[in-house]
Amino acid sequence: MNAAGKLAADQAPYARFVVAETSGRSRAGTIRCVINKHFAIDAGVLSAYCFRELPRRADDLVLITASVAFADRTVARQASFTWRRELDLSIPVHDVDFWTRPEVLASLQDLLALLTGDAWTLDFNRRRTTIATELQDPLPLMHGEEPVVMPFSDGLDSLAGARLIASQEPEAPLILVTAGQRSDADREWRERYLNARRYRLVLPFRFPQSGHRFRESSYRTRALVYGVMGGIAAHLSGGTRVVYAESGQGALGPWLVPVGNEAPDVRMHPLFTQRLGKFLEAVLGSSLRFEHPNLWNTKGETLRALVDRGLTENWNKTRSCARDARHMSVDGKHMQCGVCPGCLLRRQSLLAAGLDEALESSPYFWKDLSAHSLAAASRSKHRATTVDDERQAVCGFLSLTQLADLADPRARPEVAELANQLAVTLGASESRVMANLQRLLNSHKAEWMSFLGRLGPSSFLSKWKSERQ
Repeated sequence: MNAAGKLAADQAPYARFVVAETSGRSRAGTIRCVINKHFAIDAGVLSAYCFRELPRRADDLVLITASVAFADRTVARQASFTWRRELDLSIPVHDVDFWTRPEVLASLQDLLALLTGDAWTLDFNRRRTTIATELQDPLPLMHGEEPVVMPFSDGLDSLAGARLIASQEPEAPLILVTAGQRSDADREWRERYLNARRYRLVLPFRFPQSGHRFRESSYRTRALVYGVMGGIAAHLSGGTRVVYAESGQGALGPWLVPVGNEAPDVRMHPLFTQRLGKFLEAVLGSSLRFEHPNLWNTKGETLRALVDRGLTENWNKTRSCARDARHMSVDGKHMQCGVCPGCLLRRQSLLAAGLDEALESSPYFWKDLSAHSLAAASRSKHRATTVDDERQAVCGFLSLTQLADLADPRARPEVAELANQLAVTLGASESRVMANLQRLLNSHKAEWMSFLGRLGPSSFLSKWKSERQ
């Protein structure tokens, strides 16, 4: 498939997608996306969600979500010129009348625009096939407790959040919506302590190798994939709660300090989950609550709570690195880079929580952060440190440093404006949100400065900090 639109001097990238149930020809200037060829929805995996029959609108929503994810990953951004893209999709659905209601269509397009920073135009046509799911046994609830659903990345925040909920709500079944691709670091612990009270559901979307190449790595609609399937899992299991485990730096940090000309990143932000909840209520007909219990805690504070409750088993088997195996493997072993935003936040937080970094099952490629340069921090002589590696490290350093800068009194007016926006979303008082946000920023700054202090003045990170002052 070829890109449907080219970038003119005054335009954002544009593409028109036609999602089709069968192969065939499409009009010139469109990308034909064939279900079960360019992406697939695994009926067997989706059946695991079906504690009751999958409604037709939910069936449509799963297909819409897969189509949106495919388009998002296909069209490359021209980030040096503009973050925004214009994406048009034609998607087959069962309930055309519902999806073409002006209020439903506007709600979906606005939700996508908020999440990705792009302009989305969707239209719908009649669908001929359904996903052949099988009804599962009803979820066995203990003492009448409703289940809690959690989008679960298999990362450190997810592991900590799930175990804290299990500790605080010991009778509530916990449903984890996972990608199903990473090692399950939590398996031994939940089998030993939770027996049958924790369930793992896998995302039902697959993108087969069909000659198609994904050109865009930002993939912000991944949050839609997890959020939608989390909402469907709650709806079908009789629950009302979807819990996001992310701590404050991960949930609010990307929104507080956007990178370059990127649109604010709200993938874990209450602004996105609140809008998603309202949209899902219109689609599914049931009220869902999206909760952020660790919103005002740093990751270090969340991990400290895990330490205090003696729930840290196998924490070191999780990963936080955003870089893939193609770039971060040595002798066939996938490593964490150690310097991207996720890795630096992890390392800062481990120190704050008193967890020993030396126990990491997946060691860091750039391990020695006290070294005088990034290249000198490398643990391998078989792979040179590249300009792109340096850029990734700078981005990681800046993301944590700029967030710490917001704790400065000179940033108070900016923080107050952001707190006011957040207060509206949370339905809380401005003064309370401002106090919570300021405390979060102060705690993050203290942890970041302590982390840099441990590295010493000769560290390349400490030198980068000095150069900014």
